Amino acid sequence: MRVSINWLREYIDLRLKREELEGLFSSMGFPPEEIIDWGDDLIFDLEVTPNRPDCLSHYGIAREASVFLDLPLRKIEFSLKESDEKANFPIEIRERSLCPKYVARIVEGVEVGPSPDWLVEKLEKMGLQSINSVVDLSNFLLYTIGHPTHVFDLDKLEGGIIVRRAEQGEKLLCLDGEERELSEEDLIIADHRRPVAIAGVIGGEASGVDFSTRRVLIESAYFDPVTVRKTSRRFALTTDASYRFERGADPMIQEFAADYLAYLISQVAGGRVLKGRLVAGGWKEERKIRTSFSFINSRIGQEVEREFIQKKLISLGAVVRVEGDTLEVIPPSWRRDLSIPEDLVEEVARFLGYGAIKGKLPPVEMPQGLKTPQRDLLWRIRNYLAGLGYSEAMTYIWTSIQADEFSGGRGVPLRIKNPVDKEMPLLRRSIILTLLDSVSLNLRMGRKGARLFEVGRVYWWEGEAKEEKRLAIVEAGEIKGRTWEEGPREASYYSLKGTVEALLDRFSLRPNFTLASHPLFEDGFSLSWEGLNLGVVKKQVLELYEIEVPVFAAEIPLSLFPMEIRREYEDLAKYPYVRRDISMTFPEQVKFQDVERALASLSIPILRNFRLIDLYQGKGIAPGRKSMTFSLEFRAGDRTLTSEEVDQQVKRIIAALERELSGELRK
Repeated sequence: MRVSINWLREYIDLRLKREELEGLFSSMGFPPEEIIDWGDDLIFDLEVTPNRPDCLSHYGIAREASVFLDLPLRKIEFSLKESDEKANFPIEIRERSLCPKYVARIVEGVEVGPSPDWLVEKLEKMGLQSINSVVDLSNFLLYTIGHPTHVFDLDKLEGGIIVRRAEQGEKLLCLDGEERELSEEDLIIADHRRPVAIAGVIGGEASGVDFSTRRVLIESAYFDPVTVRKTSRRFALTTDASYRFERGADPMIQEFAADYLAYLISQVAGGRVLKGRLVAGGWKEERKIRTSFSFINSRIGQEVEREFIQKKLISLGAVVRVEGDTLEVIPPSWRRDLSIPEDLVEEVARFLGYGAIKGKLPPVEMPQGLKTPQRDLLWRIRNYLAGLGYSEAMTYIWTSIQADEFSGGRGVPLRIKNPVDKEMPLLRRSIILTLLDSVSLNLRMGRKGARLFEVGRVYWWEGEAKEEKRLAIVEAGEIKGRTWEEGPREASYYSLKGTVEALLDRFSLRPNFTLASHPLFEDGFSLSWEGLNLGVVKKQVLELYEIEVPVFAAEIPLSLFPMEIRREYEDLAKYPYVRRDISMTFPEQVKFQDVERALASLSIPILRNFRLIDLYQGKGIAPGRKSMTFSLEFRAGDRTLTSEEVDQQVKRIIAALERELSGELRK
């Protein structure tokens, strides 16, 4: 909100220097974002919080400053002269809950022309360009008292004003030159033939004021903030009017605003103001806050004089009744943010000055967080992956249509009604898609690689909106070695697969991966098991994110992990291991898991560990075959094994692999 100091001085006698003004606005809760030197004037661009729409005007800021500085506030006074002719134009409100009150004024015989210099200069300080005298005065009123008004060319309206919801298929060519298709959710202003404005947002071009206008109808209304906000977001259109209406306008200022604007138009553009206001609906204010001096003091943490509290609340514009220790406060109509006793505490503290409140730490007991099985599960997963060198990411849940085509998600994607980014209108069906954004950012910022994980939700439509919580893991580029002397190494398919298998092993899960086809992963490098998907991300997907290095990713449903882990422990080994290595050739299509499955079927109790330590194809190996070397570790829990026992089991293993997998022992 831009504020001209010279303009402020029309309502309050401000004699502060630049630095003092900056401190004043900050103590009021509106710190300046920018200060502009404008000849003999200073323009402060204040950061006004959303709960204070009453301060989105010069009079509102002056009113607030008068309380802080204990200075008198000069009221806006004018003498409106009406003609003998009575104003007559039907006003009908069909949606009272969305527009409780609508006030109008009629001015005839206006001469619309260029604005006087003083008006042009005031608007330029606010960053606005002059349009014509009548429209400029409506904008001037907005920045003076903060209430949006609209001026129609009365000769372009037919039959009367109707405040209603839009009908399906209706369109409106707006003042910004863009035609907008209206929906039944939008509140509009219409005459008896067509829509003429979107309520609280923007007017229509067909009924706008131009240099040929001779009769005007002034609109001064109260519109429901939620409805204005929804319409503004749906059209991605924020105007000075919608910015104020959606934060909550003063519901008792409509008559004053209509009268003041009628007065300004008659003074600047000439014409005569017809007798009487056109009023539909009304507003009944029933807010009362009951509290006590002792409650306010207890919340502030020190004793504040009763006279100070009462004086400041009255200077706000509130009606205050005191009975003993009890306070009954009726807030002013423009302070929509005051509704509970704590709001009054905040006001007293602001005027007292936070720096004047003595610091005192209250005794605080630190309650233990609620422990649940799912929370414990998530902590175990997070801690384990962090220990492996992965960083947890938190990404947005929306994605693009192009990326979603590769998600391989269930059902159909859910479309966001009002997307934050028009390029990303869908809720994600795979967390990997949004993690790729983070990988891309890391690489563009100069990192040589990334190892990330995220616990989040995916969404889809399958007869109804559904969601599922999942864990996604990605790695790409250069990653750190396990020790300081190992140095960096490249992310790989096997590195990620090892991470996933190690994580699952922590929860006593033994995956039986199978090759699968998945839209997100390269063929031949895509594994699945019980809803878990793992693989090498396709190059077409990486191109969407401008990633030039291979990326390896996995996505796991959290429902796969058990809430409780039950482990069986055994004593430390008392007897030594016996190791045997064997090398065998197999057909190319035989996989390591096929070998694992064959050995598991033998149920050899003394076989404690089984690892692949070498894989070879080339010279000395027949075409279509490959050599695999295994390390076998045997141990008994109650005795030292003999060579004969071990050799016997090795022979069983070789025979099984020859029989089931066409293996041949290398000699």
